[in-house]
Amino acid sequence: MTAIMAIVIVAAMGLGISPTTQTNAYAAGPKYQPVTNDIPTEEWFSFKGITLQPGEFLDMVDTTPFLTTRGHVAMYIPCNSDGTSRISFVQGRVDVGVNTLSPISPEYLPQLSTPGQSCLYHFDIGTPNGVTDFAIVNTSHDPITFGDRNTATFSIAEGLKKLSG
Repeated sequence: MTAIMAIVIVAAMGLGISPTTQTNAYAAGPKYQPVTNDIPTEEWFSFKGITLQPGEFLDMVDTTPFLTTRGHVAMYIPCNSDGTSRISFVQGRVDVGVNTLSPISPEYLPQLSTPGQSCLYHFDIGTPNGVTDFAIVNTSHDPITFGDRNTATFSIAEGLKKLSG
């Protein structure tokens, strides 16, 4: 695989916490508490000039050490003539010895798309136990070069923060 392009945004710095609520994101893991205030509401990305070879991925966001439990993504990206995406969207946790990336099913918005050029997709992200990594993967057989208008918005509505100790 060619060199992997990465954009990493720490979207959860300075999160406020609720001092009385506690949850366990993983039964055998550390304790976490819910976070909803002071979370950045939205990050915007431009993919202009980036090329993904077949099978290559782009790490869009890594919220480590915070776990995202609820959020949303909208992407205007190259698509096939029938409006299907040439890219897969994945989320999960990637850490030493852990890789739980799994696909996300986007909703296609035909009224805001130009099939064969660029299409708008949106989808919810996060899980009850939280995820940290969000990426796109070129699942087509051809390179994908992103143009001027190919963008994404990423927002986090809720998360979990590891309790100290």
